Amino acid sequence: MTSLKSSLTKKILIAGVGNRLMGDDGFGPRVIDLLSSAPLPENVEARDIGTAGLTIATDLDEYDLVVFVDSVNLEGKPGQLYKSGIMVEEEEGDAAELSRFTLHEVGLEGLLKFAKAIGALPPRVILIGCKPKALGPSLKLSPEVEDALHRAADMALASVEEFLSERNE
Repeated sequence: MTSLKSSLTKKILIAGVGNRLMGDDGFGPRVIDLLSSAPLPENVEARDIGTAGLTIATDLDEYDLVVFVDSVNLEGKPGQLYKSGIMVEEEEGDAAELSRFTLHEVGLEGLLKFAKAIGALPPRVILIGCKPKALGPSLKLSPEVEDALHRAADMALASVEEFLSERNE
């Protein structure tokens, strides 16, 4: 894995999203397992948020950057990685609509819209997603998604390094 230089900045969160009991949906938390053994600067936190729903929203305003790592059902082959900056657009009624969900019904998009509505969305949000192969009751990842774990951890660390470099220029 890539090593990171320490930098003076606000906190950075790398958040693993997903359910470890549902096969490839556990991708995000498994990446966090890898990062937990990596030397991270004091201001970088790697946290498994599982299926936290809206409960994490109030914590997000503590960070300048949040990198979410999650399974995403996009085009491509299982195990393919995607990286994207996320812009959250709030539409009329979004917050009211989200308040009707239970905590586990809100996906990442809903979480981000809710965080924006309550003024807790960090200035920069990045998603690192992995195309799943198997979403169903299982403690194991598919081989394709398992093979993507280290690459995703490196992408998350590179995103943090890039952000810290921009902040120090």
